[in-house]
Amino acid sequence: MHDELVKIKTFLEEVLVNEKPQKILEISGFDDCAARLISECVEHTNNDHQNNDNTNKIENKTRTISIERVDLLDSIHINTDNIYDNIYSYAYLNDIDLMKKYDMIFIFHLFENLPAEEAKSMLVELLKKTEKSIILVTPIYPYDLETDNAIASIRTYHPIFFLGMDFSYKRQDDIQIYSFFPKIDYPHLKCDEIVDYINDIKKMKIAYILPHLELTGGVKALLQQVKELNKRGHTVNIYYRGDDSNIAIPSWSHLTDNDYANQVVIPPGASYSDFITDEDIIVLGFVNQIDDFEDSKIPVVLWEQGSPAIYGDHDKILFSNSRERFVMHRFYRKPVHLLAVSQTLRDVMKGIFNRESQFFPNGIDTDFYYPSENKENDIPIVLLVGNPSLEFKGFKLATKVLGEVSKMGIPFKVWWASQIEASFNNAPFDVEVFVMPTQKKLAELYRNADVYLSTSLYESFPLPPIEAMASGTAVLATDNGGINTYAEPGNNCLLCEQEDIDSMSFALSSLLLNPDTREFLASEGRKTALTYSFENVAPQLEMCLLKILARRK
Repeated sequence: MHDELVKIKTFLEEVLVNEKPQKILEISGFDDCAARLISECVEHTNNDHQNNDNTNKIENKTRTISIERVDLLDSIHINTDNIYDNIYSYAYLNDIDLMKKYDMIFIFHLFENLPAEEAKSMLVELLKKTEKSIILVTPIYPYDLETDNAIASIRTYHPIFFLGMDFSYKRQDDIQIYSFFPKIDYPHLKCDEIVDYINDIKKMKIAYILPHLELTGGVKALLQQVKELNKRGHTVNIYYRGDDSNIAIPSWSHLTDNDYANQVVIPPGASYSDFITDEDIIVLGFVNQIDDFEDSKIPVVLWEQGSPAIYGDHDKILFSNSRERFVMHRFYRKPVHLLAVSQTLRDVMKGIFNRESQFFPNGIDTDFYYPSENKENDIPIVLLVGNPSLEFKGFKLATKVLGEVSKMGIPFKVWWASQIEASFNNAPFDVEVFVMPTQKKLAELYRNADVYLSTSLYESFPLPPIEAMASGTAVLATDNGGINTYAEPGNNCLLCEQEDIDSMSFALSSLLLNPDTREFLASEGRKTALTYSFENVAPQLEMCLLKILARRK
Protein backbone atom coordinates (compact mmCIF):
# COMPACT_ATOMS: atom_id res chain seq x y z
CA MET A 1 0.00 0.00 0.00
CA HIS A 2 1.31 3.43 -0.89
CA ASP A 3 2.84 5.40 1.99
CA GLU A 4 0.50 8.35 1.40
CA LEU A 5 -2.57 6.20 1.94
CA VAL A 6 -1.11 4.72 5.09
CA LYS A 7 -0.62 8.27 6.41
CA ILE A 8 -4.25 9.19 5.80
CA LYS A 9 -5.91 5.92 6.88
CA THR A 10 -7.13 7.40 10.19
CA PHE A 11 -8.41 10.44 8.35
CA LEU A 12 -10.34 8.27 5.87
CA GLU A 13 -12.03 6.48 8.76
CA GLU A 14 -13.07 9.86 10.21
CA VAL A 15 -14.45 10.89 6.82
CA LEU A 16 -16.59 7.77 6.53
CA VAL A 17 -17.88 8.06 10.10
CA ASN A 18 -18.83 11.72 9.70
CA GLU A 19 -20.04 11.88 6.10
CA LYS A 20 -21.66 8.40 5.97
CA PRO A 21 -21.43 8.26 2.17
CA GLN A 22 -23.35 5.62 0.22
CA LYS A 23 -22.01 6.49 -3.24
CA ILE A 24 -18.29 7.22 -3.72
CA LEU A 25 -16.32 8.09 -6.82
CA GLU A 26 -12.57 7.57 -6.67
CA ILE A 27 -10.43 9.43 -9.22
CA SER A 28 -7.01 7.91 -8.78
CA GLY A 29 -3.57 7.37 -10.16
CA PHE A 30 -3.01 4.51 -7.70
CA ASP A 31 -3.90 0.92 -8.37
CA ASP A 32 -6.87 -0.45 -6.41
CA CYS A 33 -5.19 0.07 -3.03
CA ALA A 34 -7.20 3.26 -2.45
CA ALA A 35 -10.51 1.44 -2.68
CA ARG A 36 -9.13 -1.44 -0.61
CA LEU A 37 -8.27 1.07 2.10
CA ILE A 38 -11.72 2.64 1.89
CA SER A 39 -13.26 -0.83 2.21
CA GLU A 40 -11.05 -1.60 5.21
CA CYS A 41 -12.10 1.69 6.82
CA VAL A 42 -15.77 0.89 6.20
CA GLU A 43 -15.35 -2.50 7.83
CA HIS A 44 -13.42 -1.01 10.74
CA THR A 45 -15.94 1.74 11.40
CA ASN A 46 -18.84 -0.71 11.08
CA ASN A 47 -17.22 -3.02 13.65
CA ASP A 48 -16.71 -0.08 16.01
CA HIS A 49 -20.35 0.87 15.66
CA GLN A 50 -21.45 -2.70 16.33
CA ASN A 51 -19.30 -2.92 19.45
CA ASN A 52 -20.41 0.45 20.80
CA ASP A 53 -24.08 0.42 19.87
CA ASN A 54 -25.89 -2.93 19.73
CA THR A 55 -29.12 -1.25 18.60
CA ASN A 56 -27.45 -0.40 15.30
CA LYS A 57 -25.86 -3.81 14.84
CA ILE A 58 -28.17 -5.03 12.09
CA GLU A 59 -28.17 -1.69 10.27
CA ASN A 60 -24.39 -1.38 10.29
CA LYS A 61 -23.81 -4.99 9.37
CA THR A 62 -25.96 -4.72 6.28
CA ARG A 63 -24.83 -1.26 5.27
CA THR A 64 -23.09 -1.17 1.88
CA ILE A 65 -21.11 1.53 0.07
CA SER A 66 -20.92 1.75 -3.70
CA ILE A 67 -17.44 2.65 -4.99
CA GLU A 68 -16.81 3.64 -8.59
CA ARG A 69 -13.52 4.65 -10.14
CA VAL A 70 -12.10 6.91 -12.81
CA ASP A 71 -8.87 5.13 -13.69
CA LEU A 72 -5.87 7.33 -14.50
CA LEU A 73 -3.76 4.22 -15.18
CA ASP A 74 -5.59 2.60 -18.07
CA SER A 75 -2.83 0.09 -18.67
CA ILE A 76 -3.03 -1.44 -15.19
CA HIS A 77 -5.44 -4.32 -14.56
CA ILE A 78 -7.25 -3.82 -11.28
CA ASN A 79 -10.41 -4.78 -9.46
CA THR A 80 -9.57 -8.48 -9.19
CA ASP A 81 -11.70 -8.73 -6.05
CA ASN A 82 -14.65 -6.79 -7.48
CA ILE A 83 -14.01 -3.83 -5.20
CA TYR A 84 -15.45 -1.36 -7.69
CA ASP A 85 -19.01 -1.33 -8.95
CA ASN A 86 -17.89 0.44 -12.12
CA ILE A 87 -14.56 1.52 -13.60
CA TYR A 88 -14.44 4.38 -16.11
CA SER A 89 -11.65 5.68 -18.27
CA TYR A 90 -10.39 9.24 -17.90
CA ALA A 91 -12.81 10.19 -20.71
CA TYR A 92 -15.59 9.99 -18.09
CA LEU A 93 -14.44 13.42 -16.94
CA ASN A 94 -14.68 14.99 -20.40
CA ASP A 95 -18.35 15.86 -19.92
CA ILE A 96 -18.98 16.24 -16.21
CA ASP A 97 -22.51 17.52 -16.84
CA LEU A 98 -23.48 13.99 -17.91
CA MET A 99 -22.01 12.32 -14.84
CA LYS A 100 -24.20 10.87 -12.10
CA LYS A 101 -24.16 12.38 -8.62
CA TYR A 102 -22.12 11.00 -5.71
CA ASP A 103 -22.14 11.59 -1.99
CA MET A 104 -18.38 12.02 -2.04
CA ILE A 105 -15.55 12.14 -4.56
CA PHE A 106 -11.97 11.20 -3.62
CA ILE A 107 -9.20 12.57 -5.84
CA PHE A 108 -5.76 10.97 -5.48
CA HIS A 109 -2.82 11.97 -7.68
CA LEU A 110 -4.56 13.90 -10.42
CA PHE A 111 -4.09 17.63 -9.91
CA GLU A 112 -0.29 17.54 -9.81
CA ASN A 113 -0.39 16.18 -13.35
CA LEU A 114 -2.75 18.83 -14.74
CA PRO A 115 -2.31 22.52 -15.59
CA ALA A 116 -3.42 24.37 -12.47
CA GLU A 117 -6.31 26.31 -14.01
CA GLU A 118 -7.63 23.16 -15.71
CA ALA A 119 -7.57 21.39 -12.35
CA LYS A 120 -9.48 24.22 -10.67
CA SER A 121 -12.13 24.31 -13.41
CA MET A 122 -12.56 20.55 -13.11
CA LEU A 123 -12.95 20.87 -9.34
CA VAL A 124 -15.67 23.52 -9.70
CA GLU A 125 -17.61 21.29 -12.07
CA LEU A 126 -17.16 18.15 -9.96
CA LEU A 127 -18.57 19.97 -6.92
CA LYS A 128 -21.86 20.21 -8.81
CA LYS A 129 -21.91 16.40 -8.82
CA THR A 130 -21.21 16.09 -5.11
CA GLU A 131 -23.78 15.94 -2.33
CA LYS A 132 -21.36 16.25 0.59
CA SER A 133 -17.71 16.87 -0.22
CA ILE A 134 -14.69 16.25 -2.40
CA ILE A 135 -11.52 14.99 -0.74
CA LEU A 136 -8.31 15.95 -2.54
CA VAL A 137 -4.95 14.41 -1.65
CA THR A 138 -1.98 15.94 -3.43
CA PRO A 139 1.71 16.44 -2.58
CA ILE A 140 3.11 19.79 -1.51
CA TYR A 141 5.56 19.63 -4.40
CA PRO A 142 4.09 17.98 -7.53
CA TYR A 143 5.75 14.78 -8.70
CA ASP A 144 5.30 12.42 -11.60
CA LEU A 145 2.96 9.46 -11.18
CA GLU A 146 5.30 7.00 -12.83
CA THR A 147 8.55 7.89 -11.06
CA ASP A 148 7.49 9.60 -7.82
CA ASN A 149 10.17 12.19 -8.58
CA ALA A 150 9.53 15.87 -7.91
CA ILE A 151 8.73 17.80 -11.08
CA ALA A 152 8.48 21.28 -9.51
CA SER A 153 9.67 23.19 -6.46
CA ILE A 154 6.60 25.43 -6.14
CA ARG A 155 3.50 24.71 -4.09
CA THR A 156 0.89 25.18 -6.80
CA TYR A 157 -2.12 24.15 -4.72
CA HIS A 158 -2.50 26.25 -1.60
CA PRO A 159 -5.30 28.24 0.10
CA ILE A 160 -4.91 31.36 -2.06
CA PHE A 161 -5.09 29.28 -5.25
CA PHE A 162 -8.55 28.06 -4.18
CA LEU A 163 -9.70 31.57 -3.27
CA GLY A 164 -13.49 31.93 -3.03
CA MET A 165 -14.14 28.20 -2.64
CA ASP A 166 -15.52 26.59 0.51
CA PHE A 167 -12.86 24.24 1.86
CA SER A 168 -10.65 23.16 4.70
CA TYR A 169 -7.11 21.81 4.47
CA LYS A 170 -4.34 20.25 6.47
CA ARG A 171 -0.69 19.63 5.71
CA GLN A 172 0.74 16.28 6.70
CA ASP A 173 4.47 15.98 6.11
CA ASP A 174 4.96 16.21 2.33
CA ILE A 175 1.31 15.85 1.38
CA GLN A 176 -1.75 18.06 1.79
CA ILE A 177 -5.39 17.11 2.23
CA TYR A 178 -8.33 19.30 1.21
CA SER A 179 -12.05 18.88 1.77
CA PHE A 180 -14.17 20.96 -0.64
CA PHE A 181 -17.88 21.60 -0.23
CA PRO A 182 -20.52 22.36 -2.86
CA LYS A 183 -21.33 26.03 -3.33
CA ILE A 184 -24.45 27.14 -1.45
CA ASP A 185 -26.83 29.28 -3.51
CA TYR A 186 -27.36 32.04 -0.95
CA PRO A 187 -29.84 34.85 -1.73
CA HIS A 188 -28.81 38.49 -1.93
CA LEU A 189 -28.95 40.48 1.33
CA LYS A 190 -30.54 43.94 1.35
CA CYS A 191 -27.87 45.33 3.66
CA ASP A 192 -25.28 44.73 0.92
CA GLU A 193 -26.87 47.44 -1.20
CA ILE A 194 -24.78 50.61 -0.83
CA VAL A 195 -25.40 54.08 -2.28
CA ASP A 196 -22.84 55.25 -4.82
CA TYR A 197 -22.45 58.86 -3.80
CA ILE A 198 -22.70 61.01 -0.65
CA ASN A 199 -23.61 64.70 -0.70
CA ASP A 200 -23.89 65.33 3.03
CA ILE A 201 -20.59 64.89 4.93
CA LYS A 202 -21.90 64.91 8.50
CA LYS A 203 -20.07 64.39 11.74
CA MET A 204 -20.75 60.98 13.23
CA LYS A 205 -20.76 59.48 16.69
CA ILE A 206 -19.05 56.10 16.30
CA ALA A 207 -18.64 53.14 18.66
CA TYR A 208 -15.55 50.96 18.15
CA ILE A 209 -15.76 47.52 19.81
CA LEU A 210 -12.36 45.95 20.43
CA PRO A 211 -12.31 42.14 20.18
CA HIS A 212 -9.36 41.80 22.61
CA LEU A 213 -6.41 43.78 23.96
CA GLU A 214 -3.58 41.64 22.58
CA LEU A 215 -0.87 43.08 20.36
CA THR A 216 -1.99 42.18 16.86
CA GLY A 217 -2.01 43.99 13.55
CA GLY A 218 -5.80 43.98 13.53
CA VAL A 219 -6.21 45.73 16.88
CA LYS A 220 -3.43 48.20 15.98
CA ALA A 221 -5.34 49.09 12.82
CA LEU A 222 -8.65 49.57 14.68
CA LEU A 223 -7.03 51.92 17.16
CA GLN A 224 -5.40 53.89 14.35
CA GLN A 225 -8.81 54.28 12.71
CA VAL A 226 -10.16 55.68 15.97
CA LYS A 227 -7.37 58.24 16.04
CA GLU A 228 -7.86 59.36 12.43
CA LEU A 229 -11.65 59.58 12.63
CA ASN A 230 -11.26 61.61 15.81
CA LYS A 231 -8.88 63.97 13.98
CA ARG A 232 -11.54 64.43 11.29
CA GLY A 233 -13.99 65.72 13.87
CA HIS A 234 -16.04 62.60 14.61
CA THR A 235 -16.83 61.51 18.18
CA VAL A 236 -15.33 58.07 18.66
CA ASN A 237 -15.85 55.94 21.76
CA ILE A 238 -13.90 52.75 22.44
CA TYR A 239 -15.64 49.78 24.11
CA TYR A 240 -14.20 46.57 25.47
CA ARG A 241 -15.84 43.78 27.44
CA GLY A 242 -13.55 41.67 29.56
CA ASP A 243 -13.32 40.21 33.04
CA ASP A 244 -9.64 40.97 33.58
CA SER A 245 -9.31 44.59 32.58
CA ASN A 246 -10.28 48.01 33.86
CA ILE A 247 -9.24 49.69 30.62
CA ALA A 248 -10.62 49.50 27.12
CA ILE A 249 -7.38 50.52 25.41
CA PRO A 250 -4.38 48.15 25.39
CA SER A 251 -1.40 49.23 27.48
CA TRP A 252 0.88 48.81 24.45
CA SER A 253 -1.08 51.35 22.38
CA HIS A 254 0.41 54.79 21.71
CA LEU A 255 -3.02 56.48 21.66
CA THR A 256 -3.34 59.49 23.94
CA ASP A 257 -6.44 60.86 25.67
CA ASN A 258 -6.80 63.36 22.83
CA ASP A 259 -7.18 60.59 20.22
CA TYR A 260 -10.68 59.45 21.26
CA ALA A 261 -13.74 60.69 23.15
CA ASN A 262 -14.24 57.98 25.79
CA GLN A 263 -13.15 54.47 26.68
CA VAL A 264 -15.74 52.22 28.29
CA VAL A 265 -15.18 48.85 29.96
CA ILE A 266 -18.33 46.72 29.91
CA PRO A 267 -18.69 44.16 32.72
CA PRO A 268 -18.77 40.47 31.78
CA GLY A 269 -22.27 39.33 30.87
CA ALA A 270 -23.60 42.87 30.48
CA SER A 271 -25.34 43.89 27.28
CA TYR A 272 -23.66 46.35 24.96
CA SER A 273 -27.07 47.92 24.33
CA ASP A 274 -27.14 49.16 27.93
CA PHE A 275 -24.03 51.24 27.25
CA ILE A 276 -24.26 52.10 23.55
CA THR A 277 -27.42 54.13 23.09
CA ASP A 278 -26.92 57.23 20.95
CA GLU A 279 -24.10 56.38 18.52
CA ASP A 280 -24.80 56.66 14.80
CA ILE A 281 -22.90 53.52 13.85
CA ILE A 282 -21.06 50.60 15.49
CA VAL A 283 -17.80 49.18 14.13
CA LEU A 284 -16.77 45.62 14.96
CA GLY A 285 -13.28 44.24 14.55
CA PHE A 286 -13.96 40.49 14.62
CA VAL A 287 -16.72 38.31 13.25
CA ASN A 288 -17.55 36.51 16.51
CA GLN A 289 -18.74 39.85 17.96
CA ILE A 290 -21.75 39.83 15.64
CA ASP A 291 -24.02 37.84 17.97
CA ASP A 292 -23.83 40.60 20.60
CA PHE A 293 -25.33 43.07 18.11
CA GLU A 294 -27.84 40.92 16.24
CA ASP A 295 -30.80 42.98 17.48
CA SER A 296 -29.07 46.34 17.41
CA LYS A 297 -31.21 49.29 16.35
CA ILE A 298 -27.96 51.09 15.46
CA PRO A 299 -26.32 50.14 12.13
CA VAL A 300 -23.50 47.65 12.64
CA VAL A 301 -20.50 47.28 10.33
CA LEU A 302 -17.88 44.54 10.46
CA TRP A 303 -14.46 45.55 9.19
CA GLU A 304 -13.32 42.13 8.05
CA GLN A 305 -9.56 41.68 8.19
CA GLY A 306 -9.54 37.95 7.58
CA SER A 307 -8.93 35.03 9.91
CA PRO A 308 -7.37 31.59 9.41
CA ALA A 309 -10.83 30.01 9.25
CA ILE A 310 -11.91 32.07 6.25
CA TYR A 311 -8.94 30.62 4.35
CA GLY A 312 -9.88 27.05 5.29
CA ASP A 313 -7.34 26.85 8.11
CA HIS A 314 -8.99 25.10 11.06
CA ASP A 315 -5.92 23.02 11.98
CA LYS A 316 -7.92 20.00 10.87
CA ILE A 317 -10.06 18.77 8.01
CA LEU A 318 -13.73 19.76 8.27
CA PHE A 319 -16.66 17.67 7.10
CA SER A 320 -19.88 18.88 5.54
CA ASN A 321 -21.61 18.66 8.93
CA SER A 322 -18.76 20.16 11.00
CA ARG A 323 -19.90 22.66 13.61
CA GLU A 324 -17.03 25.03 12.73
CA ARG A 325 -18.28 25.28 9.18
CA PHE A 326 -21.87 25.84 10.28
CA VAL A 327 -20.85 28.62 12.67
CA MET A 328 -18.74 30.39 10.05
CA HIS A 329 -21.55 30.36 7.51
CA ARG A 330 -24.01 31.57 10.15
CA PHE A 331 -21.80 34.51 11.11
CA TYR A 332 -21.08 35.72 7.60
CA ARG A 333 -24.73 35.50 6.56
CA LYS A 334 -25.81 37.82 9.37
CA PRO A 335 -27.30 41.07 7.98
CA VAL A 336 -24.51 43.40 9.08
CA HIS A 337 -22.67 45.73 6.75
CA LEU A 338 -19.25 44.55 5.58
CA LEU A 339 -15.99 46.33 4.86
CA ALA A 340 -13.14 44.21 3.50
CA VAL A 341 -9.48 45.03 3.89
CA SER A 342 -8.49 43.75 0.44
CA GLN A 343 -9.83 42.48 -2.86
CA THR A 344 -8.58 39.05 -1.80
CA LEU A 345 -10.99 39.10 1.12
CA ARG A 346 -13.84 40.50 -0.97
CA ASP A 347 -13.42 37.55 -3.33
CA VAL A 348 -13.57 35.09 -0.41
CA MET A 349 -16.76 36.54 1.05
CA LYS A 350 -18.44 36.80 -2.33
CA GLY A 351 -17.41 33.31 -3.43
CA ILE A 352 -18.40 31.41 -0.27
CA PHE A 353 -21.16 33.48 1.34
CA ASN A 354 -22.48 35.59 -1.57
CA ARG A 355 -21.76 38.74 0.40
CA GLU A 356 -20.94 42.11 -1.11
CA SER A 357 -18.53 44.36 0.76
CA GLN A 358 -16.97 47.77 0.46
CA PHE A 359 -13.22 47.87 0.02
CA PHE A 360 -11.39 49.65 2.79
CA PRO A 361 -7.66 48.87 3.10
CA ASN A 362 -5.46 49.04 6.13
CA GLY A 363 -3.57 52.24 6.78
CA ILE A 364 -0.07 53.03 7.96
CA ASP A 365 1.18 55.63 10.41
CA THR A 366 3.97 56.92 8.16
CA ASP A 367 5.09 59.40 10.81
CA PHE A 368 5.63 56.61 13.32
CA TYR A 369 7.23 54.32 10.73
CA TYR A 370 9.90 56.27 8.85
CA PRO A 371 13.27 55.51 7.20
CA SER A 372 16.61 55.82 8.93
CA GLU A 373 18.78 58.67 7.68
CA ASN A 374 21.95 56.65 8.13
CA LYS A 375 21.55 52.86 7.94
CA GLU A 376 25.06 51.42 8.24
CA ASN A 377 25.13 47.86 9.61
CA ASP A 378 28.42 45.97 9.72
CA ILE A 379 26.66 43.06 8.08
CA PRO A 380 23.15 43.07 6.57
CA ILE A 381 20.23 42.53 8.95
CA VAL A 382 17.26 40.35 7.96
CA LEU A 383 14.12 41.06 9.99
CA LEU A 384 11.31 38.60 10.79
CA VAL A 385 8.15 39.73 12.61
CA GLY A 386 5.53 37.41 14.06
CA ASN A 387 4.70 34.45 16.26
CA PRO A 388 6.66 31.31 15.24
CA SER A 389 3.88 29.08 16.57
CA LEU A 390 1.47 30.31 13.89
CA GLU A 391 1.80 27.76 11.09
CA PHE A 392 0.38 30.00 8.35
CA LYS A 393 3.09 32.61 8.91
CA GLY A 394 5.49 30.18 7.25
CA PHE A 395 8.46 30.62 9.55
CA LYS A 396 9.63 27.06 8.81
CA LEU A 397 10.04 28.18 5.22
CA ALA A 398 11.83 31.34 6.39
CA THR A 399 14.36 29.37 8.42
CA LYS A 400 14.96 26.99 5.49
CA VAL A 401 15.62 29.95 3.18
CA LEU A 402 17.92 31.58 5.72
CA GLY A 403 19.74 28.27 6.14
CA GLU A 404 20.25 27.95 2.37
CA VAL A 405 21.64 31.48 2.13
CA SER A 406 23.92 30.82 5.08
CA LYS A 407 25.38 27.80 3.21
CA MET A 408 26.37 30.19 0.42
CA GLY A 409 28.77 31.90 2.82
CA ILE A 410 26.95 35.23 2.65
CA PRO A 411 27.22 37.07 5.98
CA PHE A 412 24.00 38.30 7.58
CA LYS A 413 22.29 38.50 10.95
CA VAL A 414 18.65 37.84 11.81
CA TRP A 415 16.45 39.93 14.09
CA TRP A 416 13.16 38.29 15.08
CA ALA A 417 10.41 40.33 16.75
CA SER A 418 8.10 37.75 18.29
CA GLN A 419 5.19 37.60 20.72
CA ILE A 420 6.78 34.53 22.33
CA GLU A 421 10.28 33.24 23.03
CA ALA A 422 11.76 31.37 20.10
CA SER A 423 14.60 28.85 20.23
CA PHE A 424 17.25 28.47 17.50
CA ASN A 425 19.80 26.19 19.11
CA ASN A 426 21.10 24.67 15.88
CA ALA A 427 20.52 27.55 13.47
CA PRO A 428 23.46 28.05 11.08
CA PHE A 429 22.99 31.83 11.32
CA ASP A 430 23.07 34.44 14.09
CA VAL A 431 19.62 35.21 15.54
CA GLU A 432 18.60 37.83 18.10
CA VAL A 433 15.03 37.47 19.37
CA PHE A 434 13.06 40.47 20.65
CA VAL A 435 10.12 39.16 22.72
CA MET A 436 7.11 41.49 22.85
CA PRO A 437 9.05 44.62 21.86
CA THR A 438 7.33 47.94 22.46
CA GLN A 439 5.81 49.63 19.43
CA LYS A 440 8.63 52.15 19.56
CA LYS A 441 11.23 49.36 19.59
CA LEU A 442 9.48 47.54 16.73
CA ALA A 443 9.57 50.69 14.59
CA GLU A 444 13.27 50.98 15.37
CA LEU A 445 13.87 47.39 14.24
CA TYR A 446 12.01 48.02 11.00
CA ARG A 447 14.01 51.08 9.98
CA ASN A 448 17.40 49.68 10.98
CA ALA A 449 17.00 46.31 9.21
CA ASP A 450 18.22 45.88 5.64
CA VAL A 451 15.69 43.26 4.43
CA TYR A 452 12.28 42.31 5.73
CA LEU A 453 11.44 38.65 5.01
CA SER A 454 7.76 37.58 4.92
CA THR A 455 6.80 33.94 4.23
CA SER A 456 3.06 33.78 5.00
CA LEU A 457 0.89 31.17 3.31
CA TYR A 458 -2.09 33.50 3.19
CA GLU A 459 -2.88 37.04 4.34
CA SER A 460 -5.69 39.52 3.79
CA PHE A 461 -3.65 42.72 4.07
CA PRO A 462 -0.33 41.94 5.78
CA LEU A 463 0.80 44.87 7.88
CA PRO A 464 4.48 44.03 8.57
CA PRO A 465 5.62 44.21 4.91
CA ILE A 466 4.09 47.65 4.38
CA GLU A 467 5.34 48.81 7.78
CA ALA A 468 8.80 47.75 6.59
CA MET A 469 8.24 49.67 3.34
CA ALA A 470 7.25 52.75 5.33
CA SER A 471 10.46 52.31 7.35
CA GLY A 472 12.70 52.30 4.28
CA THR A 473 13.50 48.58 4.34
CA ALA A 474 13.55 46.30 1.28
CA VAL A 475 10.85 43.61 1.31
CA LEU A 476 11.04 40.00 0.11
CA ALA A 477 7.79 38.05 0.48
CA THR A 478 5.77 35.07 -0.67
CA ASP A 479 2.68 35.75 -2.76
CA ASN A 480 0.12 35.34 0.02
CA GLY A 481 -2.83 36.93 -1.76
CA GLY A 482 -3.53 40.08 0.24
CA ILE A 483 -0.04 41.49 -0.27
CA ASN A 484 -1.02 42.16 -3.88
CA THR A 485 -3.15 45.03 -2.61
CA TYR A 486 0.00 47.13 -2.47
CA ALA A 487 2.84 44.96 -3.82
CA GLU A 488 4.45 45.82 -7.16
CA PRO A 489 6.94 42.98 -7.72
CA GLY A 490 10.29 44.20 -8.98
CA ASN A 491 9.40 47.78 -8.11
CA ASN A 492 8.62 48.10 -4.40
CA CYS A 493 9.34 44.49 -3.33
CA LEU A 494 10.33 41.03 -4.51
CA LEU A 495 7.65 38.31 -4.54
CA CYS A 496 8.14 34.55 -4.80
CA GLU A 497 5.74 31.65 -5.20
CA GLN A 498 4.67 29.53 -2.23
CA GLU A 499 7.27 27.05 -0.91
CA ASP A 500 9.75 28.11 -3.61
CA ILE A 501 12.88 27.75 -1.50
CA ASP A 502 15.25 28.06 -4.47
CA SER A 503 13.79 31.34 -5.74
CA MET A 504 13.53 32.85 -2.27
CA SER A 505 17.09 31.87 -1.43
CA PHE A 506 18.35 33.40 -4.67
CA ALA A 507 16.30 36.59 -4.12
CA LEU A 508 17.48 36.99 -0.54
CA SER A 509 21.12 36.38 -1.45
CA SER A 510 20.82 38.97 -4.23
CA LEU A 511 19.42 41.55 -1.84
CA LEU A 512 22.10 40.89 0.75
CA LEU A 513 24.86 41.29 -1.86
CA ASN A 514 23.39 44.33 -3.66
CA PRO A 515 22.83 47.42 -1.50
CA ASP A 516 21.76 49.42 -4.58
CA THR A 517 18.86 47.01 -5.18
CA ARG A 518 17.86 47.23 -1.53
CA GLU A 519 17.98 51.01 -1.70
CA PHE A 520 15.80 51.09 -4.83
CA LEU A 521 13.15 48.78 -3.36
CA ALA A 522 13.23 50.70 -0.08
CA SER A 523 12.74 54.04 -1.82
CA GLU A 524 9.83 52.81 -3.94
CA GLY A 525 8.36 50.98 -0.95
CA ARG A 526 8.31 54.20 1.05
CA LYS A 527 6.39 55.90 -1.78
CA THR A 528 3.85 53.08 -1.73
CA ALA A 529 3.46 53.26 2.04
CA LEU A 530 2.77 56.99 1.84
CA THR A 531 -0.25 56.32 -0.40
CA TYR A 532 -1.61 54.16 2.43
CA SER A 533 -0.93 56.68 5.17
CA PHE A 534 -3.91 57.17 7.42
CA GLU A 535 -4.18 60.74 6.25
CA ASN A 536 -4.86 59.30 2.79
CA VAL A 537 -7.11 56.35 3.67
CA ALA A 538 -9.12 57.92 6.53
CA PRO A 539 -11.39 59.86 4.11
CA GLN A 540 -12.17 56.53 2.41
CA LEU A 541 -13.21 54.99 5.75
CA GLU A 542 -15.31 58.05 6.50
CA MET A 543 -17.04 57.69 3.13
CA CYS A 544 -17.70 53.96 3.66
CA LEU A 545 -19.46 54.65 6.97
CA LEU A 546 -21.46 57.55 5.56
CA LYS A 547 -22.64 55.41 2.65
CA ILE A 548 -23.94 52.83 5.12
CA LEU A 549 -25.83 55.51 7.06
CA ALA A 550 -27.25 56.95 3.83
CA ARG A 551 -28.43 53.48 2.79
CA ARG A 552 -30.14 52.96 6.15
CA LYS A 553 -32.05 56.21 5.75
